[in-house]
Amino acid sequence: MFNNLYKFIILLILLAFIFSCQKTELLDEIVFDNTLLKKININAEFTEIDNSYEYKVSEPFIDHAMLITPYQRIESWLEDNVFIFGSTNKFVVNIKEASIIQNEIINKDENKNITDSKEYYYEINILMNFILYDDSDLILATTNVKVKRSTTSSMFISINERNHILDSLTLEAITDVTNKSVELLKIHMFEYML
Repeated sequence: MFNNLYKFIILLILLAFIFSCQKTELLDEIVFDNTLLKKININAEFTEIDNSYEYKVSEPFIDHAMLITPYQRIESWLEDNVFIFGSTNKFVVNIKEASIIQNEIINKDENKNITDSKEYYYEINILMNFILYDDSDLILATTNVKVKRSTTSSMFISINERNHILDSLTLEAITDVTNKSVELLKIHMFEYML
């Protein structure tokens, strides 16, 4: 009798363990490929990338916690996709902001029987300034590019899911920045571009 009871308890524990295992969701890898982003061809002798953005390590800023920050992604795009030609002028790109913030939001439900749900709100802000100087350091043309993107997620997600959300948000924002940069440069610096 104890032998059958012992087998039954083991079987119950084994079945509980099998049914409690949840399916693991595999997230698609976010690929940052600068060759897929827009290119800038500008008449300048050299390019300079200035960084006036200062990382903030206090809440709600979280870009400092990323493996590769939005600033580093932008810098990589500029190094790979800005092509200069000519023997005069200086093309300066100033990255003024490249931050991601995370805030907790509470969704209020009108039905009093349901508890309020909590989510995280993520927002990326990118602000860049493009300036073309002549050889006498006089400004020939300038334009600003500003992009803002946001998304939300549940509060109870894994670190891997959070990193996936941040990388996806960064990729979307950088795609927007590259498109908008080329569009505005063609408007404001059309005579110096190919």
